[in-house]
Amino acid sequence: MLSLKVAFFAALAEALVLPKGLSSISLEGCLKKLPHGQSAGSVANVTITSGGLLRYYLIAIPPTYHNEVPTPAILSYHGGERTAESQLELDELTSPQFNTNSFVIYPQGINDFWQGVPNVTVNDLQFTADILDHVQEQYCIDPTRIFATGKSDGAGFCNVLACDKKMSSRIAAFAPVSGAFYVNTSSCAADTVQIPCNPSRHDIPFLEFHGGNDTTIHYQGGARKQECLPSIPHFIQQWAARDGLSLHNVTTPISSNTVSYKYGSGVNFGLVEHVYDAVIGHDWPSTAPNADNQVSGHHIASFNATPIILEFFKQHPLSVWDLLAEI
Repeated sequence: MLSLKVAFFAALAEALVLPKGLSSISLEGCLKKLPHGQSAGSVANVTITSGGLLRYYLIAIPPTYHNEVPTPAILSYHGGERTAESQLELDELTSPQFNTNSFVIYPQGINDFWQGVPNVTVNDLQFTADILDHVQEQYCIDPTRIFATGKSDGAGFCNVLACDKKMSSRIAAFAPVSGAFYVNTSSCAADTVQIPCNPSRHDIPFLEFHGGNDTTIHYQGGARKQECLPSIPHFIQQWAARDGLSLHNVTTPISSNTVSYKYGSGVNFGLVEHVYDAVIGHDWPSTAPNADNQVSGHHIASFNATPIILEFFKQHPLSVWDLLAEI
Protein backbone atom coordinates (compact mmCIF):
# COMPACT_ATOMS: atom_id res chain seq x y z
CA MET A 1 0.00 0.00 0.00
CA LEU A 2 2.83 2.40 0.85
CA SER A 3 4.56 1.73 -2.47
CA LEU A 4 1.30 2.44 -4.32
CA LYS A 5 0.92 5.76 -2.48
CA VAL A 6 4.51 6.73 -3.29
CA ALA A 7 3.90 5.87 -6.94
CA PHE A 8 0.70 7.90 -6.91
CA PHE A 9 2.42 11.02 -5.55
CA ALA A 10 5.24 10.61 -8.04
CA ALA A 11 2.73 10.43 -10.89
CA LEU A 12 0.93 13.53 -9.57
CA ALA A 13 4.17 15.44 -9.26
CA GLU A 14 5.01 14.54 -12.85
CA ALA A 15 1.53 15.55 -14.05
CA LEU A 16 1.80 18.92 -12.30
CA VAL A 17 5.45 19.27 -13.34
CA LEU A 18 6.43 19.50 -9.67
CA PRO A 19 10.07 18.92 -8.69
CA LYS A 20 10.91 15.94 -6.53
CA GLY A 21 10.32 16.54 -2.84
CA LEU A 22 7.57 19.10 -3.37
CA SER A 23 4.72 16.65 -3.87
CA SER A 24 4.97 15.13 -0.38
CA ILE A 25 4.39 18.60 1.12
CA SER A 26 1.83 20.13 -1.22
CA LEU A 27 -0.26 17.05 -2.06
CA GLU A 28 -0.65 15.76 1.49
CA GLY A 29 -4.45 15.63 1.32
CA CYS A 30 -4.61 13.51 -1.80
CA LEU A 31 -6.06 10.00 -1.41
CA LYS A 32 -7.65 10.96 1.92
CA LYS A 33 -11.34 10.46 2.51
CA LEU A 34 -13.39 13.57 3.11
CA PRO A 35 -13.64 14.56 6.78
CA HIS A 36 -16.53 13.02 8.70
CA GLY A 37 -19.90 14.43 7.71
CA GLN A 38 -18.63 16.11 4.52
CA SER A 39 -19.52 15.17 0.96
CA ALA A 40 -18.88 16.40 -2.57
CA GLY A 41 -21.21 19.26 -3.46
CA SER A 42 -21.75 20.33 0.16
CA VAL A 43 -20.59 23.21 2.38
CA ALA A 44 -18.86 22.56 5.71
CA ASN A 45 -18.15 24.87 8.64
CA VAL A 46 -14.59 24.28 9.90
CA THR A 47 -13.10 25.63 13.13
CA ILE A 48 -9.35 26.06 13.61
CA THR A 49 -7.07 27.85 16.06
CA SER A 50 -5.01 30.69 14.62
CA GLY A 51 -2.90 33.12 16.62
CA GLY A 52 -4.40 31.73 19.81
CA LEU A 53 -7.95 32.53 18.62
CA LEU A 54 -10.70 30.09 17.75
CA ARG A 55 -11.74 30.97 14.20
CA TYR A 56 -13.78 29.42 11.42
CA TYR A 57 -14.18 29.24 7.68
CA LEU A 58 -16.71 27.69 5.33
CA ILE A 59 -15.53 25.35 2.61
CA ALA A 60 -17.63 24.47 -0.44
CA ILE A 61 -16.55 21.11 -1.84
CA PRO A 62 -17.05 20.91 -5.62
CA PRO A 63 -19.57 18.32 -6.80
CA THR A 64 -16.96 16.82 -9.15
CA TYR A 65 -14.31 16.36 -6.43
CA HIS A 66 -12.22 13.18 -6.43
CA ASN A 67 -9.49 12.71 -3.86
CA GLU A 68 -6.95 11.56 -6.42
CA VAL A 69 -7.29 14.67 -8.62
CA PRO A 70 -5.50 17.89 -7.52
CA THR A 71 -8.26 20.49 -7.40
CA PRO A 72 -8.14 24.32 -7.52
CA ALA A 73 -9.14 26.32 -4.43
CA ILE A 74 -10.45 29.89 -4.21
CA LEU A 75 -10.36 32.03 -1.08
CA SER A 76 -13.28 34.50 -0.99
CA TYR A 77 -13.27 37.23 1.68
CA HIS A 78 -16.46 38.96 2.83
CA GLY A 79 -16.94 42.71 3.05
CA GLY A 80 -16.79 44.76 6.24
CA GLU A 81 -19.65 44.08 8.65
CA ARG A 82 -20.64 41.06 6.56
CA THR A 83 -19.94 37.37 7.07
CA ALA A 84 -18.57 34.26 5.41
CA GLU A 85 -22.16 33.11 4.95
CA SER A 86 -23.19 36.32 3.20
CA GLN A 87 -20.15 36.17 0.91
CA LEU A 88 -21.10 32.64 -0.11
CA GLU A 89 -24.52 33.94 -1.13
CA LEU A 90 -23.05 36.98 -2.90
CA ASP A 91 -20.16 35.84 -5.06
CA GLU A 92 -21.87 33.01 -7.04
CA LEU A 93 -18.61 31.07 -6.98
CA THR A 94 -20.49 27.99 -5.80
CA SER A 95 -23.16 28.31 -8.49
CA PRO A 96 -23.06 25.26 -10.80
CA GLN A 97 -23.69 27.71 -13.65
CA PHE A 98 -20.16 29.04 -13.14
CA ASN A 99 -18.11 26.60 -11.08
CA THR A 100 -18.27 22.86 -10.51
CA ASN A 101 -14.59 21.98 -10.16
CA SER A 102 -12.99 24.33 -7.61
CA PHE A 103 -13.11 24.45 -3.83
CA VAL A 104 -14.30 27.79 -2.49
CA ILE A 105 -13.13 28.80 0.99
CA TYR A 106 -14.93 31.55 2.92
CA PRO A 107 -12.90 32.77 5.92
CA GLN A 108 -14.66 34.69 8.70
CA GLY A 109 -13.06 37.94 9.92
CA ILE A 110 -12.85 38.90 13.59
CA ASN A 111 -15.71 41.34 14.25
CA ASP A 112 -16.48 41.00 10.52
CA PHE A 113 -13.37 42.97 9.43
CA TRP A 114 -9.96 42.18 7.94
CA GLN A 115 -6.33 43.08 8.43
CA GLY A 116 -5.56 46.21 6.44
CA VAL A 117 -8.67 48.08 7.61
CA PRO A 118 -7.70 51.00 9.89
CA ASN A 119 -7.41 49.99 13.58
CA VAL A 120 -7.70 46.26 12.84
CA THR A 121 -4.79 44.50 14.57
CA VAL A 122 -5.60 40.81 14.05
CA ASN A 123 -3.14 38.79 11.96
CA ASP A 124 -5.26 37.58 9.04
CA LEU A 125 -2.18 36.78 6.99
CA GLN A 126 -1.44 34.06 9.54
CA PHE A 127 -5.09 33.02 9.57
CA THR A 128 -5.00 32.56 5.79
CA ALA A 129 -1.76 30.57 5.98
CA ASP A 130 -3.30 28.38 8.70
CA ILE A 131 -6.44 27.84 6.61
CA LEU A 132 -4.37 26.77 3.60
CA ASP A 133 -2.24 24.44 5.74
CA HIS A 134 -5.40 22.84 7.13
CA VAL A 135 -7.14 22.57 3.77
CA GLN A 136 -4.10 21.10 2.04
CA GLU A 137 -3.84 18.48 4.79
CA GLN A 138 -7.48 17.44 4.34
CA TYR A 139 -8.17 17.67 0.60
CA CYS A 140 -6.37 17.05 -2.68
CA ILE A 141 -5.55 20.67 -3.53
CA ASP A 142 -3.59 21.73 -6.61
CA PRO A 143 -0.82 23.89 -5.08
CA THR A 144 -0.39 25.81 -8.34
CA ARG A 145 -4.05 26.86 -8.44
CA ILE A 146 -4.86 28.61 -5.16
CA PHE A 147 -6.53 31.98 -5.75
CA ALA A 148 -8.04 34.88 -3.79
CA THR A 149 -10.97 37.23 -4.31
CA GLY A 150 -13.20 39.28 -2.05
CA LYS A 151 -15.52 42.26 -1.74
CA SER A 152 -14.78 45.73 -0.27
CA ASP A 153 -12.70 45.26 2.92
CA GLY A 154 -12.23 41.63 1.86
CA ALA A 155 -10.99 42.87 -1.51
CA GLY A 156 -8.61 45.18 0.30
CA PHE A 157 -7.28 42.17 2.18
CA CYS A 158 -6.64 40.46 -1.17
CA ASN A 159 -4.19 43.28 -1.82
CA VAL A 160 -2.61 42.72 1.60
CA LEU A 161 -2.10 39.07 0.60
CA ALA A 162 -0.71 39.99 -2.82
CA CYS A 163 1.76 42.42 -1.21
CA ASP A 164 3.02 39.91 1.36
CA LYS A 165 6.24 38.05 0.58
CA LYS A 166 5.03 34.65 1.76
CA MET A 167 1.43 34.73 0.57
CA SER A 168 2.27 36.22 -2.83
CA SER A 169 4.30 33.09 -3.57
CA ARG A 170 1.57 30.77 -2.32
CA ILE A 171 -1.51 32.32 -3.98
CA ALA A 172 -1.45 32.33 -7.77
CA ALA A 173 -3.73 35.25 -8.69
CA PHE A 174 -5.94 37.91 -7.11
CA ALA A 175 -9.30 39.40 -8.13
CA PRO A 176 -10.65 42.02 -5.68
CA VAL A 177 -14.11 43.54 -6.20
CA SER A 178 -14.95 47.11 -5.08
CA GLY A 179 -11.78 47.08 -3.03
CA ALA A 180 -10.90 49.30 -0.06
CA PHE A 181 -7.13 49.64 -0.44
CA TYR A 182 -6.20 51.67 2.63
CA VAL A 183 -2.82 53.40 2.87
CA ASN A 184 -1.69 54.65 6.28
CA THR A 185 -0.29 58.08 5.52
CA SER A 186 -0.53 61.53 7.10
CA SER A 187 -1.85 63.19 3.94
CA CYS A 188 -3.95 61.85 1.08
CA ALA A 189 -3.03 62.64 -2.50
CA ALA A 190 -5.15 59.90 -4.04
CA ASP A 191 -3.58 60.05 -7.51
CA THR A 192 0.03 59.89 -6.33
CA VAL A 193 0.05 58.27 -2.88
CA GLN A 194 2.83 55.72 -2.41
CA ILE A 195 1.31 52.26 -1.94
CA PRO A 196 3.47 49.97 0.26
CA CYS A 197 3.84 46.53 -1.31
CA ASN A 198 6.57 43.88 -1.01
CA PRO A 199 5.60 40.77 -2.98
CA SER A 200 8.08 37.97 -3.57
CA ARG A 201 7.54 37.94 -7.34
CA HIS A 202 7.10 40.41 -10.16
CA ASP A 203 4.50 38.63 -12.27
CA ILE A 204 1.44 38.70 -10.02
CA PRO A 205 -1.85 38.42 -11.93
CA PHE A 206 -4.20 41.09 -10.58
CA LEU A 207 -7.77 41.80 -11.71
CA GLU A 208 -9.80 44.60 -10.08
CA PHE A 209 -13.49 45.54 -10.49
CA HIS A 210 -14.96 48.91 -9.51
CA GLY A 211 -18.10 50.96 -10.06
CA GLY A 212 -18.06 54.60 -11.05
CA ASN A 213 -20.95 55.33 -8.68
CA ASP A 214 -19.36 53.68 -5.65
CA THR A 215 -20.19 56.07 -2.82
CA THR A 216 -18.55 53.86 -0.17
CA ILE A 217 -15.10 53.38 -1.71
CA HIS A 218 -14.96 56.22 -4.20
CA TYR A 219 -13.41 55.53 -7.59
CA GLN A 220 -11.42 58.76 -7.24
CA GLY A 221 -10.15 57.71 -3.79
CA GLY A 222 -9.68 60.11 -0.90
CA ALA A 223 -9.50 60.20 2.88
CA ARG A 224 -11.52 57.57 4.78
CA LYS A 225 -11.29 56.31 8.36
CA GLN A 226 -8.31 58.67 8.87
CA GLU A 227 -6.31 56.87 6.19
CA CYS A 228 -5.99 57.28 2.41
CA LEU A 229 -7.71 55.40 -0.39
CA PRO A 230 -5.78 55.69 -3.66
CA SER A 231 -7.77 56.46 -6.78
CA ILE A 232 -8.50 53.19 -8.57
CA PRO A 233 -6.69 54.20 -11.80
CA HIS A 234 -3.57 55.06 -9.75
CA PHE A 235 -3.89 51.84 -7.75
CA ILE A 236 -4.12 49.60 -10.82
CA GLN A 237 -1.33 51.46 -12.64
CA GLN A 238 0.89 50.82 -9.63
CA TRP A 239 0.20 47.11 -9.99
CA ALA A 240 1.11 47.27 -13.67
CA ALA A 241 4.37 49.06 -12.81
CA ARG A 242 5.09 46.60 -10.00
CA ASP A 243 4.75 43.75 -12.49
CA GLY A 244 7.12 45.50 -14.89
CA LEU A 245 4.38 46.32 -17.42
CA SER A 246 3.96 49.44 -19.49
CA LEU A 247 1.28 51.86 -18.30
CA HIS A 248 -0.20 51.67 -21.79
CA ASN A 249 -3.39 49.60 -21.73
CA VAL A 250 -5.82 48.06 -24.19
CA THR A 251 -9.43 49.14 -23.67
CA THR A 252 -12.17 46.67 -24.57
CA PRO A 253 -15.94 47.08 -24.10
CA ILE A 254 -17.44 44.30 -21.99
CA SER A 255 -21.08 45.38 -21.94
CA SER A 256 -23.22 48.47 -21.62
CA ASN A 257 -21.34 51.08 -19.51
CA THR A 258 -18.50 48.61 -18.81
CA VAL A 259 -14.95 48.46 -20.15
CA SER A 260 -11.85 46.39 -19.46
CA TYR A 261 -8.38 47.92 -19.26
CA LYS A 262 -5.67 45.31 -19.82
CA TYR A 263 -1.99 45.93 -19.21
CA GLY A 264 0.98 44.03 -20.58
CA SER A 265 1.94 42.55 -23.92
CA GLY A 266 2.83 39.20 -25.41
CA VAL A 267 2.58 36.39 -22.87
CA ASN A 268 1.94 39.00 -20.17
CA PHE A 269 -1.00 40.64 -21.90
CA GLY A 270 -3.80 41.00 -19.36
CA LEU A 271 -1.57 40.11 -16.40
CA VAL A 272 -3.03 43.21 -14.75
CA GLU A 273 -6.60 44.16 -15.60
CA HIS A 274 -9.18 46.66 -14.40
CA VAL A 275 -12.91 46.32 -15.14
CA TYR A 276 -14.82 49.59 -14.77
CA ASP A 277 -18.61 49.90 -14.77
CA ALA A 278 -19.50 53.58 -14.94
CA VAL A 279 -22.97 53.28 -13.43
CA ILE A 280 -22.96 50.67 -10.63
CA GLY A 281 -22.16 51.38 -6.99
CA HIS A 282 -20.39 49.48 -4.21
CA ASP A 283 -21.46 46.13 -5.62
CA TRP A 284 -20.42 42.66 -6.67
CA PRO A 285 -21.43 42.98 -10.35
CA SER A 286 -24.15 40.54 -11.33
CA THR A 287 -27.03 40.39 -13.78
CA ALA A 288 -29.05 38.55 -11.12
CA PRO A 289 -30.46 40.13 -7.95
CA ASN A 290 -28.07 39.97 -4.99
CA ALA A 291 -27.55 41.55 -1.58
CA ASP A 292 -25.64 44.44 -3.16
CA ASN A 293 -27.71 45.42 -6.15
CA GLN A 294 -31.04 45.18 -4.34
CA VAL A 295 -30.11 47.96 -1.91
CA SER A 296 -32.09 51.15 -2.50
CA GLY A 297 -30.42 53.26 -5.18
CA HIS A 298 -28.49 50.29 -6.63
CA HIS A 299 -29.34 48.09 -9.60
CA ILE A 300 -28.24 44.92 -11.34
CA ALA A 301 -25.15 45.20 -13.52
CA SER A 302 -24.90 44.64 -17.26
CA PHE A 303 -22.35 41.84 -16.74
CA ASN A 304 -21.34 39.12 -14.29
CA ALA A 305 -17.99 39.47 -12.53
CA THR A 306 -17.88 35.83 -11.39
CA PRO A 307 -17.22 34.07 -14.73
CA ILE A 308 -14.62 36.72 -15.61
CA ILE A 309 -12.85 36.03 -12.30
CA LEU A 310 -12.93 32.28 -12.85
CA GLU A 311 -11.54 32.60 -16.37
CA PHE A 312 -8.79 34.93 -15.11
CA PHE A 313 -7.84 32.39 -12.45
CA LYS A 314 -7.86 29.58 -15.02
CA GLN A 315 -5.40 31.49 -17.18
CA HIS A 316 -2.97 32.27 -14.34
CA PRO A 317 -1.70 29.29 -12.33
CA LEU A 318 1.32 29.70 -10.09
CA SER A 319 4.64 28.73 -11.60
CA VAL A 320 6.50 25.91 -9.91
CA TRP A 321 9.47 28.17 -9.20
CA ASP A 322 7.28 30.68 -7.36
CA LEU A 323 5.84 27.81 -5.36
CA LEU A 324 9.31 26.62 -4.43
CA ALA A 325 10.16 30.12 -3.19
CA GLU A 326 7.40 29.83 -0.59
CA ILE A 327 8.67 26.54 0.84
